[in-house]
Amino acid sequence: MTKLAVGSLFIVAGGFAFNSYVNRVTRSDGKSTIKPFVTHLPKPPSRDELLRRLGRPISSDEKKHVSIKDVQSKFDLVVIGGGAVGTGAALDATLRGLKVLLVEKNDYASGTSSKSTKMAHGGIRYLEKAVFQLSKVQLDLVIEALHERASILENAPHLAICLPICIPVYKWYQVPYFYAGCALYDMFAGSQGIRHSYVMTRHATLDEHPQLNPNGLVGGLVYHDGLFNDARMNVALALTAEQHGATVLNYMNVEQFLKDGDGKSKGVRIRDIDSGSEYLVGADALIGAAGPYSDLLISMDKSENGLPDPEALSHPRMVVPSGGVHVILPEWYCSEDQGLLDASTPDGRVMFFLPWQGKVLAGTTDVPLKKVPENPVATEQEISDILGELQHYVKFPVRREDVLSAWCGVRPLVRDPSTVPEGEVVASTQGIVRNHLVYELPNGLITITGGKWTTYRQMAEDVIDYTIQHVSTLNERFATRPCTTKHNKLVGADSYDPTFFCRLAQQYHLTETLAKHLASNYGDRAPIICELFLRYPRLKAPIGLPRPEGHDYSYDDFKYPFTLAELYYCLDYEHVRHPIDFLARRCRLAFLDANKALNAVDEVVDVMARRYGWSSSKKTQMKQEATDYIEEMGLVPNKTSYGKVE
Repeated sequence: MTKLAVGSLFIVAGGFAFNSYVNRVTRSDGKSTIKPFVTHLPKPPSRDELLRRLGRPISSDEKKHVSIKDVQSKFDLVVIGGGAVGTGAALDATLRGLKVLLVEKNDYASGTSSKSTKMAHGGIRYLEKAVFQLSKVQLDLVIEALHERASILENAPHLAICLPICIPVYKWYQVPYFYAGCALYDMFAGSQGIRHSYVMTRHATLDEHPQLNPNGLVGGLVYHDGLFNDARMNVALALTAEQHGATVLNYMNVEQFLKDGDGKSKGVRIRDIDSGSEYLVGADALIGAAGPYSDLLISMDKSENGLPDPEALSHPRMVVPSGGVHVILPEWYCSEDQGLLDASTPDGRVMFFLPWQGKVLAGTTDVPLKKVPENPVATEQEISDILGELQHYVKFPVRREDVLSAWCGVRPLVRDPSTVPEGEVVASTQGIVRNHLVYELPNGLITITGGKWTTYRQMAEDVIDYTIQHVSTLNERFATRPCTTKHNKLVGADSYDPTFFCRLAQQYHLTETLAKHLASNYGDRAPIICELFLRYPRLKAPIGLPRPEGHDYSYDDFKYPFTLAELYYCLDYEHVRHPIDFLARRCRLAFLDANKALNAVDEVVDVMARRYGWSSSKKTQMKQEATDYIEEMGLVPNKTSYGKVE
């Protein structure tokens, strides 16, 4: 204990001395210019235009005997998977000059990339493990993530903000211990630091967090990390790659790898989920960025005919699947300006309670999964565990009925499949380091998985570096092209500044809530939505507004700033194909309030049916798909993480 105290005091002193370096203050030089609003942009390529780049669809007869010789188009690179890493890799490769095709089986961010803790962070819990386990691997992971955190904040300032996070302290001896850890965290961020950590008194802590249980409270330790909108950032990555020339397509499933004469994977047979049309595409290299589903692609590379092993996800070798559940609670469960960190849960994890999109995000759990579920869901037990942990800190009752939404994401914890004995089962995932792995299969598939959202850019850089270095045809042409994504702003960031919402409110006569919502989700593209308000006033109506007959409106009907104009914008500019794309991943309503999202399904389906010319049966199918998805977000009790597919 004496050594711990001396060590903590030493680190505290060092951290305090480092304060002037890390705690940089940005001041206006008075010379910044305000760029005019962008009120019109050319629409991105249509679905049909993008599909034409793949060549003609193959006929039913051709499907029976496909060959690499039958490809209808050729790309330098095909990226499989439209999550954070896949879209990040597509952007990186496109900026280097490669001709890139990205295909995603569902929607962008439909998997783990929309179900994170929404934090751009180094991982303060990993730092603790690095110190106490003397683990250089853990420390390297923290330092890498801290530097990548700065890149996210710089490249997508409309989607990512700095958030103070308070660690409530209930024992005096914990103050130097926690401060020492936070000081190290600041120090390892170096010049990429955000703001310096500090201690709050008991009274200041309760002023900021009045919901906290005051009994025994000593004070609070505040450190800083990034908070962001994960699904919208994922979409921004896809749109930015497309803006620079990549062909990006959602709802395109890779049915088969096409092999050359040497058995190498040099193309794909892909199917349009909505139309059923299939295309044969060749490539110099295939990159698998499927996250938890990587083992399925690995099985396709291994097989002689390029077809997947249907049991690959039931017995994964590369991915160690772990389910992480989060819940959304009303705004009164947390401060509007600071998050909370529970640093000492019974099973050794940490728990976050964060203000996000006007609500409170709480999580996460860490439950090993025997197989990779197609549609993971939050179980009642995990929801109960999160609420029980929150009750330790909140002085009023924490109620299950306060849960507005809940979801489960599958962490793609990774191991080298060549070192894994057949049939080995991992009983716990807590000891597995959250680093990433670039792995080349014998037949040429290059897989990238592991890591976490914050390090997506570095993961993308690593896999593109590896691909160019090890694929001779690409090395000859692109070896001298460096990665440029470190400081490459994403769609929506170019003309954005922190006062953007103020100017929106002034020019378009918006409420502060609506102006902030549009600015912080669409950045400098928000005026395009506002122009729709002017041209079509009915589009300013909230999504899912109850019909006037026999309904007395209340504040609750208008509490969310999601409008019809936003839906029309996303249909025009953001490749929304299914209603759940909009309700869950563009406007995030399903993640914020599942009941409200259910109320909006009919209206969204009607608008999309008119746009896409859906038949009555197609409308019914889309409505059912959206309803099933939303109901499993905490509205119906789920006994297992596998939901209805179990």
